[in-house]
Amino acid sequence: MKQILSIYMLLLGWMATGCSDNEAIIIENEITQEGAVTLVLKGYESASEGFSICQPEGFTYPFYIQDQTFHGDTYWFVRSDAGRLDAMQDIPVQESGWQQSIDIEEESAYWAWCMGADRYRFLKFRVLDIEGNNVTIEYVEEDAPAGNLNANTGDAYLTEYEMPCLNDSNVFVAHDVTVDGKQILNYALEWNAAKRHANWVAFSFDKTTSADEVSRTDAWAVDPGLPSDMQTEEADHKSDGFDKGHLCASEDRVYVKEANEQTFYYSNMSPQLNDFNGGFWRELEAQVQAWGRSTASGTYDKVYVAKGGTLNDLLVNFTGTKVQGGTPTTDANGFTIHGLACPASYFMAILAQKGNEFHAIAFLVPHQEGLARNPKAEDLQRYVVSVDELERKTGIDFFCNLDDAVENQVEAEAVINDWKW
Repeated sequence: MKQILSIYMLLLGWMATGCSDNEAIIIENEITQEGAVTLVLKGYESASEGFSICQPEGFTYPFYIQDQTFHGDTYWFVRSDAGRLDAMQDIPVQESGWQQSIDIEEESAYWAWCMGADRYRFLKFRVLDIEGNNVTIEYVEEDAPAGNLNANTGDAYLTEYEMPCLNDSNVFVAHDVTVDGKQILNYALEWNAAKRHANWVAFSFDKTTSADEVSRTDAWAVDPGLPSDMQTEEADHKSDGFDKGHLCASEDRVYVKEANEQTFYYSNMSPQLNDFNGGFWRELEAQVQAWGRSTASGTYDKVYVAKGGTLNDLLVNFTGTKVQGGTPTTDANGFTIHGLACPASYFMAILAQKGNEFHAIAFLVPHQEGLARNPKAEDLQRYVVSVDELERKTGIDFFCNLDDAVENQVEAEAVINDWKW
């Protein structure tokens, strides 16, 4: 949201122009579909020389030029092979390659979709001309196709409600266990090789997985689901001053011994400050575990959880309080002494289901020392955000396998009184 607000401040300062139908800048370049709107987006060479946005009517947020790419905090883009707008017939909703920023190329055509306030919105547009600081585009809004537009496909576990939308540039790993002769998902993660850190972990609580039957195993091991060249291990955490902080907590998975052992894979670890890991974050995890374990008594049928750290926002140039394992430090890029990404914040997105009813809540907590070690409910509630806001902050599309109408409704809400504290 800060990034969006800063864009609007730039607009005020430079008197930029949005692209509603009434304000579009009409030019003489040939358009390739009847009814297409044309406009000039500024900021290709430098935002200081002029800056503008494109926000079609009905779209909640704009997209704009950033570092010679099209970019939007709630947009995804993919290039089209078609050379004209009127040749772009079918929205490639299941195509891989959608990304939040895409290079600007003259005469190239693109699809874009945006998470609107009430539904997903689609746009096709084409670059007509690049001249100096100006990029001229033509665009046409498109009706969204029927169905669940952002659902995962492929691996059966990917279609579970707790799974965020998979980023094809990362590696998906699912860990399952057998309980009473039935194979079930324990938890899954998406591994970001460049950051040497999971983008997220995801799991659920139900009457089976909410059971509290085993103790912490401390079964430290490399993740057998990752390629060997992506593995992290004990040496990557040695004397770095940070805790090996679980993403999927040990206490999240205590229904059978193997389930708990899997939480000690190094791929599930994040470099966390001791004061944070053993204080506020632990207590927030305990609150979510209480909601999850209420499935045993029938409060909910299932509670779905996605957790992680903000890999798009790292803790840079940091020096913390010395602990037994050393002094926690990060470099100018936000990496520890052993080259692991260190998030500036940690998040949880929670979805509860009872019958056909769903409600959701999310948390975004700064990774810092000095937060309350024994927080009260109001301390936890200070970091509540809607899932929509968390998506804008992280660039992750949570609960994508929900029906779109349900997803749009529950992700816009963050009703504290829906939850028992």
